[in-house]
Amino acid sequence: MNTNILRYKSISYGLLLMVVTAIAAVAQQQNTALMSGMEANAKQLRQYTFKQRTETYHKGELKNAKVDEVHYSVSGERVSIPLNEQKAESEAPRRGPGHRVIAKKMEEGKQKMKEYVERLMSLTSRYLSSDPEKMHAALANAEMTTGGGSKLLRLKIQDYVKAGDTMTMSFDPATKRPMTTEVSTSLDDAPVNIVLAFDQIREGPSYAGKTIIRSAEKQLEIRIMTYDYRL
Repeated sequence: MNTNILRYKSISYGLLLMVVTAIAAVAQQQNTALMSGMEANAKQLRQYTFKQRTETYHKGELKNAKVDEVHYSVSGERVSIPLNEQKAESEAPRRGPGHRVIAKKMEEGKQKMKEYVERLMSLTSRYLSSDPEKMHAALANAEMTTGGGSKLLRLKIQDYVKAGDTMTMSFDPATKRPMTTEVSTSLDDAPVNIVLAFDQIREGPSYAGKTIIRSAEKQLEIRIMTYDYRL
């Protein structure tokens, strides 16, 4: 083989290796900066007290709305104090043959839905909870993308909580502040989508201003809004 060709291939391989190494280094720097920013933001956010409104919709109808006041204890434990709750009036079964059976089935249906919502919220909390070690490991294997009509930096994490799930976090590349987080996961083998939109306290930390959790199979949507942040 021609010596020049061999030399060219050697140089090309070397350049490719340099490019790959440089990209990996930049990605590592980005991940480190993002992780540091996320940890600092979470620590600062725990100093605040805020209100949280949770709305539950079934088949497009508002079934429950409650407001809690939330703060964090000295040990970092989240404390929720109920302030107000409104429930939609349940339709009572009409009197007649078999009305007791119908009433029992309706009550059983409500209980099953309540249990499902509790499990759905538990699943959601596993994506939103602060676990620095787990996030560090996930970011090391995340797919990083930019562009595509958006200037945001996007990190796509797979299999974060359970096999087959994806979590895509979007950040402002200049400030490293979170903008959105989108999760595709499942519960009882049925798709569940979680979307968070972030806001920022003036001259303060970022926070999840609105979270939407959807289960198409159950025709269920839960909306969580946080507001009135104060020290």
